[in-house]
Amino acid sequence: MSPQARRRSLGTVCLTLGGLVLACLVVGSGLWAKDHTVWFKRLRGGNAWALTYQGDAVGGPGRATAVRYRFNPDSFLPAHRVERLGRTPLPWSSHVLVNTGEPARVEVEPAGDTVATCRILLDGVRVVAEGRSPAPGRPAVCEVTTSSTPEKWPH
Repeated sequence: MSPQARRRSLGTVCLTLGGLVLACLVVGSGLWAKDHTVWFKRLRGGNAWALTYQGDAVGGPGRATAVRYRFNPDSFLPAHRVERLGRTPLPWSSHVLVNTGEPARVEVEPAGDTVATCRILLDGVRVVAEGRSPAPGRPAVCEVTTSSTPEKWPH
């Protein structure tokens, strides 16, 4: 084999190996990024769902003797809080964060002979839970476990 043909053959081998190494790096980094997406999201701002809790009285304005709801004050920590409100005018709503994979819950206890309703909305739009008092004066309870996969709420 002539020296010129050897150089051409060696160049082809080096170019092919370099292309294979580059392709492996691209595929490997893509797989690494897919597996570490949750870590990047936590670094950016935690993993929590933006929910809206709502309470209302059937047939018009009313009052609740108590409203209780569960939320996460810090999307980086697993600890949750339960807020307890006393007498509250209805309709009522509150925007909260609930960590991924955690239960979201609101309970509206109506005053007197009132029937209460409750709803939990995802991003203030999509209803993911709703409930109604089983009888006048009995609490309306809404509860749902949030999706454990960030940005993917089941349909």
